[in-house]
Amino acid sequence: MSTVRDALWSGVDQTRERSESVLSRLFEGDRMLVVLTVGPAVALMTISAAIPVVWALYLSMHEAGALDPNWTWIGFGNYLSLFGSSMYWEAFRASFVFGFGSVGLQLVVGLVTALLLTRKFRGVILTRALVFLPYLIPTVVVGMIFRLMMNEQFGIINIVATDVGIIDEGIAFLGEPSLAMPSLIVLNSWKFSIFITMMVLARLQSIPDSFYEAATMNGAGPLRKFRDITYPQIRGVLLLVVLLRGVWMFNKFDIIWIVTGGGPGRTTETLPVRIYRVAFINFDLGMAGAISGTLFAFLGLAAIVYFAGFKPAEEVQR
Repeated sequence: MSTVRDALWSGVDQTRERSESVLSRLFEGDRMLVVLTVGPAVALMTISAAIPVVWALYLSMHEAGALDPNWTWIGFGNYLSLFGSSMYWEAFRASFVFGFGSVGLQLVVGLVTALLLTRKFRGVILTRALVFLPYLIPTVVVGMIFRLMMNEQFGIINIVATDVGIIDEGIAFLGEPSLAMPSLIVLNSWKFSIFITMMVLARLQSIPDSFYEAATMNGAGPLRKFRDITYPQIRGVLLLVVLLRGVWMFNKFDIIWIVTGGGPGRTTETLPVRIYRVAFINFDLGMAGAISGTLFAFLGLAAIVYFAGFKPAEEVQR
């Protein structure tokens, strides 16, 4: 028995030594360690992000209908037609207004809300929960409710404003071309500005109180404290959220489609809405791919200029 047990233990020891030897050789250099740790993430990103982009760009070079499996190669024909289309430039302008308007308003609302929530007062936890509430409501619910609230005839906003004498008759917030885009920006900012609040609030709570105590002892007022202490500390976070919100707002589709459907007319038809309309209503997949390609190129160029000019990574590391 003793001989058999010794043989078994000897086999186990030899197996463990061989395993350790193999692992030591594998991780002897940094190359294998990088491949085994970063490799799966790179492969996942390639499959989920790069391949669809390449496929969409390839699609944009074809005349491809949704109901026709045969694609015809036309090179840059779709892009040449696109750049001569007034509807494309109107959609580009609407995307520009919606993107910058939403990011600007969200930045102001989110920053002010975060500064208010850093103050200590009774019920601050309940207040924070209520402020976060819009972010928890599904976008489709928010869109449908606001469509009813902004209705010209029976919307609660018009009823209250008429009853208190602010207006004489109902206003078509979503039916008037001059009001549809501002209404959409306000609605969108109400729901999504809390993202900026959360990011800035987390950074504000990491600032030591001793900074503000020292500033108070030196006679600094609220504005000077914000300029010399708060803003330098949150500048990196602000740069980061501006980039993220900018990309997300330019790609925003759901709330625009639910609330206005791109109307009235094409007033709120941004590029994502235009892509959907061309692909799934006009069934022109090639042209939809070309619009997607220009949107991708615009956002990519904006990201390069942004990272080269503002260097947000360095700001965050401070």
